[in-house]
Amino acid sequence: MSGLKLAVRNVRKSYKDYGVYFLTIIAGVAMFYIFNSLDSGSVMMDLNENQAMALLGVNKIMSYLSLFISAILGFLILYANAFLIRRRKKELGIYLILGMGKGKISRILIWETTLVGLVSLVVGVVLGIVLSQGLALLTAKLFRVSVTGFALAFSPSAVWKSALYFGIAFLLVMVFNTANISRQKLIDLIYADKKMSGFRAPRFNVSVALFIISLAILGSAYSIIIKNGMLHSGKPLMISALLGTAGTFLFFYSFSGFFLKLVRRMEGVYFQGLNLFTLGQLNSRMNTAHVSMSFVCLMLFIAISAISVGSAVAESIRSNYGAQESSTVAGITYISLYIGIVFILACASVLAIAQLSEASDNRARYELLSKLGASGKLLAGSLFKQVSLYFALPLVLSVIHSVVAIIVASELVLRVGEVNILASCLASGLLIIALYGGYFLLTYFSSKRILTQDR
Repeated sequence: MSGLKLAVRNVRKSYKDYGVYFLTIIAGVAMFYIFNSLDSGSVMMDLNENQAMALLGVNKIMSYLSLFISAILGFLILYANAFLIRRRKKELGIYLILGMGKGKISRILIWETTLVGLVSLVVGVVLGIVLSQGLALLTAKLFRVSVTGFALAFSPSAVWKSALYFGIAFLLVMVFNTANISRQKLIDLIYADKKMSGFRAPRFNVSVALFIISLAILGSAYSIIIKNGMLHSGKPLMISALLGTAGTFLFFYSFSGFFLKLVRRMEGVYFQGLNLFTLGQLNSRMNTAHVSMSFVCLMLFIAISAISVGSAVAESIRSNYGAQESSTVAGITYISLYIGIVFILACASVLAIAQLSEASDNRARYELLSKLGASGKLLAGSLFKQVSLYFALPLVLSVIHSVVAIIVASELVLRVGEVNILASCLASGLLIIALYGGYFLLTYFSSKRILTQDR
């Protein structure tokens, strides 16, 4: 079988098991295209000269912001690819046993990356073209103009930027894969799934002490920012941010050390159904994923705060200053939505890919439970609890962070003008629930399909 045919087969197989990865890349390309195509919408025809210049200025800001967003999405692609390669190390080892050289394996991976990149780029751009029409209507509403004629718009510059930035990301993936394969030994590839993480959670008493300290640090961060506010805080704001970040990392580090032992003392809960197995799996996962969960929590906090506060500030300006500030409203709206949606996609994708990899690792354990008499309903329930807790933990702490930030930011919103910040937060919450909840459901059903294959 030629390298290209094998690459096509592998991509199709990976798509079935890791559809979340492909979906996220496509969504990322679509979002990137949408927010870089502001100058191509049919609404531009209905703007006066000043409005058109203002929108072009907003588009320039979005272009600069896209450099940061592309770095986030590039990291996400590299992170997800690392999981996929780790899952396939045994398969790659078998290729070596069959006489395939590392050079040919690297070429197969390059073909696979190229195929994934091209398909994702094309599908993402097409989806972006369709969805960008909705952004044009939003632009018309923000600038308070009526769209008389509406035609499907296309932005060559947005396509070029998407191809360039995502092309660089996939080029880095190729380099990473080639370097990774070249330094791997056959025995490491074959027995990659048998390797255990070197991380050991601290002892129970130490974990409890660290957990209490993390809560104290977070409480101090909240107290400092609430007392000083955002408008004139300066140094206190920086101290609060540093304390909040340190407290978040320490929270998840310590939580993994005492969570299971704490639940073990609740015998009515611990020995109910498959909770013993479920909680053990979750605790094991958190022992190795506390760093990534901390990053996810902080990024969710930024996303929730950006969408909620950004939409509230934009609405306040629009309600109190009118059409003359339309460009400011548009800029704040687009930036908050762009950052918020991309960060939520990134966070949900990181959690989803980790859970899918975990499900693949745990197939043998679930098969053993099935042979021991556990019903399909019990196994599905165990999986649902595991995925739910894994998604819920960083979300709950990020919501608490965001509530504090929104309370403090309400002072800034009131300085701009009277507005119902609660309504903006509720609308933002619905968007967040739709995106994050959608990834949660997709992860659960994809994990369930992996665990029930050939059974």
